Amino acid sequence: MNTKKNTILIVAGEESGDLHGSALVNEMNHLTPGLTFFGVGGDRLQDAGVETVEHVSNMAVMGFSEVVSKYHFLRKVFQNLLEKIDKRAPARAILIDYPGFNLRLAKKLKERGIPVTYFISPQVWAWKEKRVEIIRACVEQLICIFPFEEAWYAKRGVDATFVGHPFMDLHEPEISREKFLRLHEFDPDRTTIALMPGSRQLEVDRHLNIMVKSLFNLRERGLNLQAIIGKAPGVNIRGVNYHGLSVEEANPQLALRFADGAVVASGTISFEAALYNTPSVVLYKLSPFTWFFAKRFATVKHVSMTNLIAGRELFPELLQDQATPELVAANLHSLLTDEEKQDEIFAGMAGVQNAMGAPGAAGRAAGLIIQKLE
Repeated sequence: MNTKKNTILIVAGEESGDLHGSALVNEMNHLTPGLTFFGVGGDRLQDAGVETVEHVSNMAVMGFSEVVSKYHFLRKVFQNLLEKIDKRAPARAILIDYPGFNLRLAKKLKERGIPVTYFISPQVWAWKEKRVEIIRACVEQLICIFPFEEAWYAKRGVDATFVGHPFMDLHEPEISREKFLRLHEFDPDRTTIALMPGSRQLEVDRHLNIMVKSLFNLRERGLNLQAIIGKAPGVNIRGVNYHGLSVEEANPQLALRFADGAVVASGTISFEAALYNTPSVVLYKLSPFTWFFAKRFATVKHVSMTNLIAGRELFPELLQDQATPELVAANLHSLLTDEEKQDEIFAGMAGVQNAMGAPGAAGRAAGLIIQKLE
């Protein structure tokens, strides 16, 4: 295939990939003006100038059962994308996480002679380790954002480069903690809890009621708490009795940043909690079908990225049947009242932050990709 040297394919199947991908595209355009990008992404990638074949909001899936239910749609997107690839003949593909779709796509790109950069490595070290064989065969350049990944891949014959985590570039908010809490009619001197149920509707449906009930449980124990729900874009919280709790929609991460403690869904948000120095309880519930398989394929001791980086359970993890209001409340109570545990957690969060590299991850990744283009 004769490729067009200024045309780049980029595929981000989730909101986090859209966020990190947009920063990468902006840095690449800064280094090499005149590049053209097309592929799969969301509003942020579109704002960065990427022509999207499909919007990321239609691509997000969680668990085996949802993958099965969306199989025909995802297959149609895949075929449509291949047609665009054959027509546009990109010089390089940048695949961002989203392994079920992107690793299959990497095989097709290899057949077409299109080199692949994988930015934000798939978490094959957590489960489905055999996928590393596809990476070894079909990915020319692997860029990692977690410090342990580089050595993990090296042991398996894959050359990977750690560039740091994009979240190390997070800017301090323009609003102060006191002003933010006042906007929610909260007392800055009272203990504030953030509830972060997830960015997908299924996550919110499974987690939010548990989180809210755990807060009511703690209030019954006499703790004078105020709480803010961090509501992700595109999800609704109808049907949840959250009387007495506030909701932050404009910038849900601020709820986590300014809280004294949090209950968070496992995922990117649990890592953000460590960066914000917010001690947290991590919970996650899957469908019984998905949980059955997940337990058998998982190869790591922890699900929270904070705990994986720390190498121990820094944040309590309550999964599946353990994700109950009573257990969440008990663990959160301990985080808020046990000074020895608090000291341990704050020291651990500082260690996680130190391991994540200096700011500028997107710029370093862009530089590595541009070198390949040249």
